[in-house]
Amino acid sequence: MLHSRRHATAAIATIAMLTTGEHAVAQSTSELETRLEAGATTSSHVGSIPLSAFALTPGFRYASPRMTASARASALLGLSQWQLGNSAAALEAYTPLLYGVRAEVAANASRLFHDQSVQNDQLDAEGRLHFMRQRAGIWLGSGVARPLRVAAVSNVNVSSGGVWTRVGAATLRGSVTSFFFTKIAFDDTLVDNSPAVCSTRLAAPTGASGPTGMRALVAEAAVGNACRHQSRLTDLEGTVRWEHKLGELTLRGGQRFGDRLDVNSDSRHWASAQAAVWITNQIAAVAGGGREPAQPTRGLPARSFGSVGLMLAYWPIPRGNVLVETPASLVHSFEVRAAGTALQRLTARIGGVETVEIMGDFTDWSPVPLIRRGRDAWELLVPMSPGVHQINIRIDGGQWIAPPGVPSLKDGFNGEVGVLVVNP
Repeated sequence: MLHSRRHATAAIATIAMLTTGEHAVAQSTSELETRLEAGATTSSHVGSIPLSAFALTPGFRYASPRMTASARASALLGLSQWQLGNSAAALEAYTPLLYGVRAEVAANASRLFHDQSVQNDQLDAEGRLHFMRQRAGIWLGSGVARPLRVAAVSNVNVSSGGVWTRVGAATLRGSVTSFFFTKIAFDDTLVDNSPAVCSTRLAAPTGASGPTGMRALVAEAAVGNACRHQSRLTDLEGTVRWEHKLGELTLRGGQRFGDRLDVNSDSRHWASAQAAVWITNQIAAVAGGGREPAQPTRGLPARSFGSVGLMLAYWPIPRGNVLVETPASLVHSFEVRAAGTALQRLTARIGGVETVEIMGDFTDWSPVPLIRRGRDAWELLVPMSPGVHQINIRIDGGQWIAPPGVPSLKDGFNGEVGVLVVNP
């Protein structure tokens, strides 16, 4: 389905918002997340028939301490045929943290699809300096974007900056992104045909080919009533993402600043919302919708959109943030059940963590990692003979504690150890 993350103001702004803050702390191990979304989507803009389609969107994200790679692609089924919809691929590289400062470089390729007649591809790259702490950060960046198949705009210079912070279960972000570019403007769109608006009047071009030839054709068709216009617009955008147990909610809103030639009235303000409710550890019901502004750098109009469907998510490689201690309150449940002759199945529900380990006399007191089975589900099969056993649990490399709900006793090292009784 068409996820609201792909409906941000512009590709550069989208990447900046998604890659600063949520995954700001460098990973100590690799992380791989795959998702598959399926559902109905609809969008509309002025002068078009609303597009409604079934969308199938696979995606993945891989992260390591030095780089992140991600990709998404939507296949739309409408009018009895499949059509490639919104797609994006991103590659980022990071330097090691030095006194809380990290340098970041991002390269992206994206495709936005409104309907058969309104679509656009773009390549962009950006460099950033990011100052961060465990629960907050600030960044400044600059880059360039190259829209493809847009005759009136060539390169776009982009400057961005923003802040993020975590407050309880919520992550708050704010960003400012400025776009500066040269486009072809016609006299009937100029404000009082002011010479200050037009930096250069176009002259009739001679033969050219490729993208340059496309711009030349536009100029040739407009000799005498067109000019090159220096455009600058600034987007101020805020995002709130809230996660709690089985629910997730993302709210986004923004305002655009610029003159009337660059900013239409329907693009001054925008807002969107996306919600997910986890039905099982790996399946969530998702819904979203809202309004996105026009993208003059890409030749795309403002539009409204909505989507509803299901999402399947899987994390085969746990992540590696390290906590100083392991709060027992993180463990929502812990159970041990027989799983055959001399085998016990350990299951735990622990949300918002990266690694879960157990050890006991049945492991010779060697740590053994549990396997992630979903968003907050962990599981492990262990050989355990009938009798009384001792067990401890550790989360994200923190302290070893007795599993909640299990009887405990002092372990002789100023700590506690859980006690399990396995019936014959």
